[in-house]
Amino acid sequence: MDQADISGDGFKDIIICFDYGNTIIDFNPDGGLIVWLENPGKNMSTEPWKQHYVGKSATMHRLKIGHFTQAKRWEIIGMPVVNGPFDVPVPVLLFRQPDDVLTAKAWDCEIIDKDYFHLIHDAKMFKVHLLDNLFIASREGLTWLYYNENSGAWIIEKIADGEQGEKQQTKYYGSGGVDIGKFGSDTFGYIVALEPFHGNVVSIYTKATNNSLTQIKWQRHVLDVYGHPDQNGEGPGHHIICADFDKDGNDEFLVALRGPAPNEGVFYYKPIDLSRGLFVKWKVSGESAARITVADFDNDTFIDFATIGYYVPGYYTAENPSINIFYNRLASKTLQVKNDLKVTKQNDELLFTVPRPNKVLQYHVLPFLTIGNITLSLEVLPPYSSRQVGKNTYIKVLSGIITWKDSSNKSRQPVNHSRTFLCKPKSACSLEIHSDDNRIKTGSEGAIFIVLQLPKDMYDIPRFDNIQKVMIENSLSESSPEDARQLAFKFVKVDELEWGKEKFKGLEFYNMRGFNIKFTDNNEHLCHIQLWAAGKGTNAGVHNHNTDRFCEVHTCIVNGNGNSGMHYLKSSEDSYDPLTTSEAEFVKLVVPSLHEHGPLWDINSRQEPVLRQDGTVVYPWHKWQSGGNNSSDSLCSKIPSARSLAMSGPRALTVNASMLKATPQRRRCASASQQSFDVWIAFEFNANLSKLFE
Repeated sequence: MDQADISGDGFKDIIICFDYGNTIIDFNPDGGLIVWLENPGKNMSTEPWKQHYVGKSATMHRLKIGHFTQAKRWEIIGMPVVNGPFDVPVPVLLFRQPDDVLTAKAWDCEIIDKDYFHLIHDAKMFKVHLLDNLFIASREGLTWLYYNENSGAWIIEKIADGEQGEKQQTKYYGSGGVDIGKFGSDTFGYIVALEPFHGNVVSIYTKATNNSLTQIKWQRHVLDVYGHPDQNGEGPGHHIICADFDKDGNDEFLVALRGPAPNEGVFYYKPIDLSRGLFVKWKVSGESAARITVADFDNDTFIDFATIGYYVPGYYTAENPSINIFYNRLASKTLQVKNDLKVTKQNDELLFTVPRPNKVLQYHVLPFLTIGNITLSLEVLPPYSSRQVGKNTYIKVLSGIITWKDSSNKSRQPVNHSRTFLCKPKSACSLEIHSDDNRIKTGSEGAIFIVLQLPKDMYDIPRFDNIQKVMIENSLSESSPEDARQLAFKFVKVDELEWGKEKFKGLEFYNMRGFNIKFTDNNEHLCHIQLWAAGKGTNAGVHNHNTDRFCEVHTCIVNGNGNSGMHYLKSSEDSYDPLTTSEAEFVKLVVPSLHEHGPLWDINSRQEPVLRQDGTVVYPWHKWQSGGNNSSDSLCSKIPSARSLAMSGPRALTVNASMLKATPQRRRCASASQQSFDVWIAFEFNANLSKLFE
């Protein structure tokens, strides 16, 4: 269906196609009629819409009215979906407006192309100079169709192949839906596609090169995969449409899912960073949706949308198909979410105030530190939302839960994974995300986390033989307060600090403070963060936090000596004497690069930290011990694959080192005489918020 003022009386008329048949297999060979319905205008309340015949072609499915070859008269491009078996090309037809449009028995018709297209499902019309052009979504992928005035010929240009991954398991591939998103002043900011025919894949295409339309190279990013193809090889996706719903100057887009649940309804996607293909999304409807239309239905200047449910026997029939209007209330919500994530300078540290993740309404991201070319950003993801995770992306959760599915196992069956702010007690776990659809998702609680983003072309974890080579930069954006952006971060040798002058004199042991995170609503403390670095063989100090009211875990950025990690006594009741307690009494837990370790503190039956009477947390005696004294254990990492090193105990060091040696993505890097630094982050969590998830 489309609309235009065909009669020329100032009122919009409607163009429709119908009598398609039952399915693309069982279609009506004499159907595919195109008519236009004349708007009665001022007499709408008393006169019916008059039907005028245009033409027909079997399985006529999509049409667009515009000015494709000239700008004086209307033209309709009609696109059947099939022409018999799927391998038979589909004709694309042009219908020209007759001299007397009110009395003509039909419109003149010509074939634009009859050899190229197969299984056309949708098209997007856009204007180049004075003429209208089409992006067509078909089995060929995305194709640009336009008329060249100079040559007098129709031009077909391939834009993208679309989805090819399901080609082996279904009969469908290519693209099934397409629209164009405006971003800033660029009316061709990105292309969004639903792939393939009746597909389950949501993709966007961003500009790899920013040239003229004929020379643009497009890069594909898969945002989501909704379920798996059904017995007919089809997914739940049926329509996609772009509009600037929140008036920020950038187009968002909506995806219509026909069902069944949970892949049913409408999802709203908002662009965050096109260069990385980064969008956030919300589910804005749970009703089956076949098609979406947009308009300002309540005249408040904000774009609303309406849907019609999907009920087509032979494909999918929703239980209660209905027509629904959804009114845009983003204006009021935008006021609530503005500047929810803030940063200020507090003495020689940064203070972040964050919203509760279960109440936040939009995604927030704030890069704040780059260390060794690894950028750290603090992020808040709302409930029931998702975030893309690309290559070399590692995530440390601070609050809430993130989930993903991974089929990269021996059985090749998808396995559900989840991550909270704490991994299994006294174990080491990878921060890597290996997700089938390259996304993490949240449930009802949302999530706060720190992303450690390595450059995409980085294959080796950086190694530092001198602390001066650990380059540290403040990465706050220009929108942050100037005094916060000017704050310089550096490692300070611990024996230069008042508390470390005697105990750590002469040791290659360094500290960098630091960052505090508090909740915006009531100033409740979430955690304090500081960084540490230690050279080969450094004992970072045995302690048991007997004066501290926090729950501390560590994330290792660089395990420069391969076998460094946490050493702890088996029980909090075991005493420690620096003169008599031997190294053999410590349990050794290796924490590889880009891994974290779980709680070392005592935990009660309610999964809460055990507290002393004064509120301090009960720990066994423990320390960070840099390894590498034995050159046979001195290893440095390539980017690690996801692996949970949950082993601890007396054999942990030997077994973990053996595992590292056996892994192809590891290599020897330092002899016993070479210096090599560990770099890690200490997270000191509020003990009142440190209950383990059961």
